[in-house]
Amino acid sequence: MNIIVRNNTELPNKYVRFIKWKIYKLKEKFNHLIYAEVHLNAEGNFRQRYTSNLRLGVSGHDIIIKNQSHNIGEILRDLDKSAHRYLRKRK
Repeated sequence: MNIIVRNNTELPNKYVRFIKWKIYKLKEKFNHLIYAEVHLNAEGNFRQRYTSNLRLGVSGHDIIIKNQSHNIGEILRDLDKSAHRYLRKRK
């Protein structure tokens, strides 16, 4: 399984490791996951607004999840919940 994380922000590397760890857990739970791509972007100077795009490769159409928030922890939590929900539908 390929995991690609494109971090276009000034986030520390611990968030990238956390994202990869969560995706590996998804792969263990849902065996039909082929690949995953995560794109992280930030906008603004004073109070940054983070945007994330998660693309999960499964057989058929890919699952694309998009989130925006000022808090990176909230984005990661929402990505995990949404990925579980969509992969459970595909099971």
